Amino acid sequence: MVESLRRAFAQLPDPVLRRSVLLSVLLALAMIALAAGFSWWLIFRLGLFGQGLVDGSVAAGVAALVLVFGTLLFFPSTVMFIASWFGDSVADAVEARYWPDLGPPRDRTVRETLMPGLSLLVVTVIVNLVLVPVYALTLIVPGLGLVIFYCVNGYLFGREFFEAVAIRRMDTKSARALRRRYRGRILVAGMIITVLTTIPILNLAAPVLATAFMTNVCHGLDESTQTG
Repeated sequence: MVESLRRAFAQLPDPVLRRSVLLSVLLALAMIALAAGFSWWLIFRLGLFGQGLVDGSVAAGVAALVLVFGTLLFFPSTVMFIASWFGDSVADAVEARYWPDLGPPRDRTVRETLMPGLSLLVVTVIVNLVLVPVYALTLIVPGLGLVIFYCVNGYLFGREFFEAVAIRRMDTKSARALRRRYRGRILVAGMIITVLTTIPILNLAAPVLATAFMTNVCHGLDESTQTG
């Protein structure tokens, strides 16, 4: 696991990954702006501040907290969707460097390529919205909300990133069977990806790092991933 992460960082200077990081940064900034805009809209949609129910200074503080919390909460949900736009080129570069004997990946449909990212975006947004009250328990039990956040998103990231990489070499059914066989390691890998998405600045490159990281994790699990 540590070696797979080291390889992901070590390959960042690769021209393919550099271009992907640039694209990732631009898309991530756009997503952050959208998340912040939505949070700001939600603040005024509630109408509390405009009705004089809350002191101005308190309103500003609450608004800032909502903006930060909303952005941090929903940015991880966009990572897989961003990654789906250039995941193949990143995985190709990783395989060429560290797994040169694999040969070309199998042909896949557009649905197989893009649906994992879109489905993860929808699922994680819904799940995290449902869990907002649970995350609020952090105010009562310090750290509990964070533990739940990393576990839930770790599972989702691990599942979707792993399958997105694995179906390059096998059908969906085989990829899911392999994921279930190594569910513990893949959960840990997903939690590592979640951590990457919540570290300022680094999270802008998280989609690229996550794809490179999971590609190495996937091919390092089982020899069956190396058969076309």
